[in-house]
Amino acid sequence: MVRVPSTSANLGPGFDVFGIALDLFYDLIEVTRKGEGVSVEVEGELAGLVPNTPQKNTAGVVALHFLERFDIKEGLSIRVKKGIRPSIGLGSSGASAAGVAVALNHMYETNLSKEELVKLASLGEVASAGSPHPDNVAPAIFGGFTVAINGEHLSVISLEPPKNLSLALAIPHIPVPKGKTKKARSILPKLVPLREAVHNVANSCGIVAGFMLSDVDMIGRCMIDRLVEPHRAKMITGYEEVKRRGLQAGASGVAISGAGPTMIAVVNDEKVDAEYVAKAMAEGFESVGVDAEAYAVKPAKGAEVLTSE
Repeated sequence: MVRVPSTSANLGPGFDVFGIALDLFYDLIEVTRKGEGVSVEVEGELAGLVPNTPQKNTAGVVALHFLERFDIKEGLSIRVKKGIRPSIGLGSSGASAAGVAVALNHMYETNLSKEELVKLASLGEVASAGSPHPDNVAPAIFGGFTVAINGEHLSVISLEPPKNLSLALAIPHIPVPKGKTKKARSILPKLVPLREAVHNVANSCGIVAGFMLSDVDMIGRCMIDRLVEPHRAKMITGYEEVKRRGLQAGASGVAISGAGPTMIAVVNDEKVDAEYVAKAMAEGFESVGVDAEAYAVKPAKGAEVLTSE
């Protein structure tokens, strides 16, 4: 059994690169050997929201790639106890993919490095987002804050979050379109102005520096994205009001979590109560007629093997 945390990607300007693990919701993944083929069973209240066909389930896709890579002939049975709601921007599909990668590496003693596990798990994201991207699976496996450099050779930089960093989240109860992540990627521009690209590079560097220097306020100040978030904000009712109220309540920075619609704030908890910020953000949604849940959390550890087959 493997326990995998929810995650938040991007943190503003770090599109497809930055991610952070959240001590909030978790998936439990169990993999056992069986005669032949791969089967996926999804359990829990959220089961009906996730496909159980292996080729359409991120966990199943990872398992199929793993068996082919290592020329393993026996079959696998995968049980996913879903604790992370899909399509809200908290890395639900990435958690299942990461959990199976970790479970199979442990079961077959293949000794894959964490970076290799990220590369394997990112293949599962094709089932959800239409392309392999490591921004959620990297923190799901490494824990903490990660920078995934997905070039010719994937590399992951893992940084310990500052001790005084907390995260405030507001999760709205709004309908999301089928294939939300694919849609959220499809609306992004193919070309961007140079000045905006420079702005994002500067802010991305500032966020990394903030984690290295344990400077929560620097991280928050740099969570301003001019390339992706302005387009995705149009999909989130109340976006401007939620961001305004979060900053007014004392958040160091506020951004869309992944493809949304969840909004996430970075909070220096030596100065401000993260619960206060989260409630203010939820009230921002409620002020425009959208119910929302508020959570205050800390960064989480990565996927953990709880029990063996």
